[in-house]
Amino acid sequence: MNSLFRKLSIAVVALTLATPMATADEDAGALTIGSQAPALNVEHWVSDGNGTFKPVTKFSAGKVYVVEFWATWCGPCIQSMPHLVEVQKEFADKGVQIVSISDEALETVQGFLKKPVRGASDPEQTYAKLTSSYCLTTDPDRSVARDYMEAAGQKGIPTCFIVGKSGVVEWIGHPMQMDGPLAQVVDGNWDRETFRKSFEKKQKSQLLQARIGALMQQGQVDKALALVDTAKAANQDDAEYLEMLDGISLQLKVNSALQKIQGDKAEEGLAELDGLIQQAKSPLKERIEALRVQVLVVSGKSDRAAAAMQAAAAAENAAADQLNNLAWTVYQMKERGADIPSELLAAAIAVAERATDLEPKNGPVIDTLAHLVHASGNLEKAIELQTAAVQNAGTSPPQVVAGMREFLAQLKKEKLEK
Repeated sequence: MNSLFRKLSIAVVALTLATPMATADEDAGALTIGSQAPALNVEHWVSDGNGTFKPVTKFSAGKVYVVEFWATWCGPCIQSMPHLVEVQKEFADKGVQIVSISDEALETVQGFLKKPVRGASDPEQTYAKLTSSYCLTTDPDRSVARDYMEAAGQKGIPTCFIVGKSGVVEWIGHPMQMDGPLAQVVDGNWDRETFRKSFEKKQKSQLLQARIGALMQQGQVDKALALVDTAKAANQDDAEYLEMLDGISLQLKVNSALQKIQGDKAEEGLAELDGLIQQAKSPLKERIEALRVQVLVVSGKSDRAAAAMQAAAAAENAAADQLNNLAWTVYQMKERGADIPSELLAAAIAVAERATDLEPKNGPVIDTLAHLVHASGNLEKAIELQTAAVQNAGTSPPQVVAGMREFLAQLKKEKLEK
């Protein structure tokens, strides 16, 4: 039960982190557009552009650098490699040097480079040969990643930083989108200030999200709420962001209620959830209502869960996917080896039926109803429903379709054995 509550809490945090702004003071030390680019303290230079380039520590005036972060396990990074090759070849005679940096062990990178390039027409083409035109490196102590990726609030890879002729960061983004900015930086007509304004708005959001996420992982809801209040005070003239921050504050309070339910203040936490549902607007309102039902089911309060599910099924603005998730939450009790109380099972079937009424051609939704009907003891009806579920699988992921077919086979086998 505890692990499920933690998953529910983390899920709400994930909903929370949209695009709020932080205060200028909080982000004053962030690496951003116009910042002086930190020196490179790379441990292992694996390739040097076939001898064209030398290892870089400090950036030379008048030259342009692309500092890109990648990893051997990162599919998009590998897919970007041919593009980096093309860019390096195109700009090699214009003073551009690409430095691609992993944080993996040297042996890991070297082993990867020996592999043949996937999909290459030449079986002798390895990743070492492919990337030989630019500098490919690895920095296992992550000092460069901290100086760039973490300092700039960047989470995903591949990400690249264009360092301009004066040694400042001109652009940050995905390498597949850098061609235009890079050409303008090289030609000297890049509008750094315009890009900085748009980038910093997004960056401040990312940095605030990271801080809130870290505080929530530590269970420090009050500090996370205070952080949101500070951001609100700094953005009083931006109605859109204030509304967004209000939503974040509400969702953080949902997490606080979940923590109480998980602890020894279950009734207090449930009462708080009820109050928050009254405050929330759609679609967040419906998601908190669904969460409340899940909490009641997990807490063993089946009569109250059944009543809440009946209300959800009767709601005019009910959505099939939300109803389906509610119904499946009940079925998961059976998967965990617990008996489903009759009133709760009946309510779950009613919810699943409403979901299928809303989307009668949705295979996964029909599949949920079939599972619940089978749990109620109606094998014939379950087979009928599951047959329809498979027929309406549509574009469901292959593993989902396989599971649906497997359940249908199980039902048919059960019928034969009777």
